[in-house]
Amino acid sequence: MAQTIRIRRGTKAELVARGALLAGEMGFCTDTKEVYVGDGTANTLVGRVMTGPYASRPSAAVSGRYYFVTGGGANNGYLYLDDGALWVRMNALELSDLNGTLDNIAEGATYGRVKKTDLTGGSVNKVSDGTKTATAAQIRDHIDDATKHRVINDSGSSVTDLWSAQKIKNELDLARAGQEYQDSVKDKDLATPPASPAAKDRYIVGASPTGVWTGKVNNIAEWTGSAWSFIAPTTGMTCIVDDESKQYTYNGTSWVRTGGALQTITAGNGLTGGGTAETVTLTVGAGNGITVGPGAVSAKAGKGVLVNATGIETNIDADSIVYDAANGNRLMVAAIDGGTF
Repeated sequence: MAQTIRIRRGTKAELVARGALLAGEMGFCTDTKEVYVGDGTANTLVGRVMTGPYASRPSAAVSGRYYFVTGGGANNGYLYLDDGALWVRMNALELSDLNGTLDNIAEGATYGRVKKTDLTGGSVNKVSDGTKTATAAQIRDHIDDATKHRVINDSGSSVTDLWSAQKIKNELDLARAGQEYQDSVKDKDLATPPASPAAKDRYIVGASPTGVWTGKVNNIAEWTGSAWSFIAPTTGMTCIVDDESKQYTYNGTSWVRTGGALQTITAGNGLTGGGTAETVTLTVGAGNGITVGPGAVSAKAGKGVLVNATGIETNIDADSIVYDAANGNRLMVAAIDGGTF
């Protein structure tokens, strides 16, 4: 079902004869294809880019109008602006449309120029960080010098030092204890080590641990394949507990759940529970216009609203508002007509 919204319309002469439109009222000139908005005192042109051959432009007389030349021929592709007296060309299509030279670009904080001596074949031949300068040849020689890239320095920590593969592995192993706590653990409540763990199995040691776990409460225990290794938690360590599918974080004293029920719910009227509770109960109470029965909540009818066995209905006038049964049973605005000038 189509919708139609029409604004005031008529010829340009009719609009001029009518005078100023009301504040916010729009008008469309059917002959010049211009759109105006009134402010109660005057009409302001707000839209219309006219197009056509260059010779078909109307006389320049309305400041703010645009005209785009199409159809080939003279000045095709140029955009003109009506300044109230003349049509002024706006855009440039060719280098011949531009005035001045490249040297007109200002040198300073906004624009900069490259010295001619620093250009070779149209390309910059030097780079500088403001302190050191290197030519393109020097940079290329360094890149091509294989001996510079084969120097191994396992004892250094400079960003230019090249470490061996073994050194990199050792550094990763050292970092592992501080990062792998983010991997998941299988359980967080066991006090006795499992009998047949698999390599890489991890657990948070529970209260009153026994065996090799003795004295390791709250530690993360990992089975290496032959022995248990332990990571003492620090505040902020976080991991997923597999058997609960929830996230826990160490707060400096114990592991507390921070995931699985991340929402914070504050109990109030009609709400039971709150915080990170697993279950929150919402009790709906009857009020004005709301009836609560044993198995349903219903609305009380009022002006323009009818409640019956079919459901809740509203009265419509079938003219400005219509019922669109063919497209999802929608209420549609049918026609809004602003009339003529």
